Amino acid sequence: MNYINAIFLDRDGVLIKAPLSKDRKPISIKNVEQITFINGIKKFCKTFKKKYLLIIITNQPEFVRKKNSKKNIESINNYIKNKLNIDDIFTCYSDDEKNINRKPNPGMLFEATKKHNINLKKSYFIGDRWRDVDAGNNSGCKTIFINRNYNEKLNTKPMFIVKKISEIYKCIK
Repeated sequence: MNYINAIFLDRDGVLIKAPLSKDRKPISIKNVEQITFINGIKKFCKTFKKKYLLIIITNQPEFVRKKNSKKNIESINNYIKNKLNIDDIFTCYSDDEKNINRKPNPGMLFEATKKHNINLKKSYFIGDRWRDVDAGNNSGCKTIFINRNYNEKLNTKPMFIVKKISEIYKCIK
């Protein structure tokens, strides 16, 4: 059986810019018109698409908190998927920390692995928050943390820490 290597990507703060709250934490945009791609992400996706499956793994609890509609969230996801030639998207709408699919839990990565026959040990999770690093570490894949200087601490250690997309090239074999 042939296993596929993947790059799992968080959405807000990795693929698209996320506004910051008053306490310096990223918040989700509300609609497609607010999308601004992170510098270098289009080239990054085009480069790594040749050897890796590109998959978005995103928590979007704004839906259950009644701060955004599922339709808007799906429109944003689909726009990003089409513009960056992403292979698949896994979204958790829950804000229940016990939900296996809500990062830092690895459920969405396991779903993607099952669906696409992914080799987690040869795959990467790129994120900008502790939840992403923990989800990647909890699934057994390599983790790359983009330090955006948010007002939060990491729980577990990522394999790599970078400041911008262009620094990730040297992390992925």
